[in-house]
Amino acid sequence: MSAFSLGAGPDVCLLLHGLTGGPSEVRPVGEALAKAGIRAVGPLLPGHGTSPEDLITVTRSDLREAALRALAALRGARQIFVCGLSAGGLLALELAAHSRLHEGVPEVSRLALLAPAVELRGLSWVFTNLVGRLPALPLLAGKRRDLPSPGNTSLDDGYSRVPLLWGRELRLLTREALQVARRVHAPTLILNGALDKTVAVSGSQRLARALGSKRVELRVFPRTGHLMPLDVESFEVCSAVVSFFQES
Repeated sequence: MSAFSLGAGPDVCLLLHGLTGGPSEVRPVGEALAKAGIRAVGPLLPGHGTSPEDLITVTRSDLREAALRALAALRGARQIFVCGLSAGGLLALELAAHSRLHEGVPEVSRLALLAPAVELRGLSWVFTNLVGRLPALPLLAGKRRDLPSPGNTSLDDGYSRVPLLWGRELRLLTREALQVARRVHAPTLILNGALDKTVAVSGSQRLARALGSKRVELRVFPRTGHLMPLDVESFEVCSAVVSFFQES
């Protein structure tokens, strides 16, 4: 669950993990980028890496501000890329939309969104659209972990519980990210897993249409679930991100 900084080079990528997860979710992408000569930085977002109770006092604004600070710390690099997984993809989207509007925050050159939490499925949909409309109480609920496919040894170690108030926070984070999507002009890669039980590919299709970028690529990996960098097509997922960032 520790933050990481890997590799060296004139270009750098900020990698943002998902809600209740940690940097380990995106570290395989960071390792692939570092091998390709792109520095990779994966911070631990507020309320994560300790206990689910710590998320009770954290809001989407806290995550957004932490992501902005992490991006600002990378200024001076030749090119800055951002890659986010699930809710981290929503934060990455907002960084690309707002980077020009915040003093001291550098522009995002390219963007990679892995299973962005635009349109949720199953229990995740219930959590955000039903529970998320109830009064926000400081209580925890069990959370089904959409773990990698059997046979993969790189299992995620995120929280198995989540505060009820995050039903509302995640729903609003999704809405706000979609509202600013038209401001994103950086070339964008969107990746989804066909076996994802948390988010629907149709949400990424909707996002692709909403983006202001002239260059948007959407790919679906047939044997992959929600935690794309940890699943059975990890190599292909990581290679897709590296190749997209290396394009001139």
